[in-house]
Amino acid sequence: MQNENEELLEVVVETIDATEVAIIKSLLEAAGIPYLTRGEDRYDAFRGAFRGTVFSPRGRPVAFLVPASLAEEARLLLQHGQLSDEGM
Repeated sequence: MQNENEELLEVVVETIDATEVAIIKSLLEAAGIPYLTRGEDRYDAFRGAFRGTVFSPRGRPVAFLVPASLAEEARLLLQHGQLSDEGM
């Protein structure tokens, strides 16, 4: 059940690249867009990701979820990879 103060979250991007994860976090934080990650805790940079007994050296995707009302803004930000000059 959803509380009326809670907003739905939307996946805006997924990546398995640890460098991209850091960049995406930085961009979203700088823009003031709140986010959650899904799958980040399942990756170990030294051993890869495990799912049962299946080993994947590349890891599993990390999904970034943002409030639905900010999803389009987040997608545009991540697509262009930079902040607009409006907030500066």
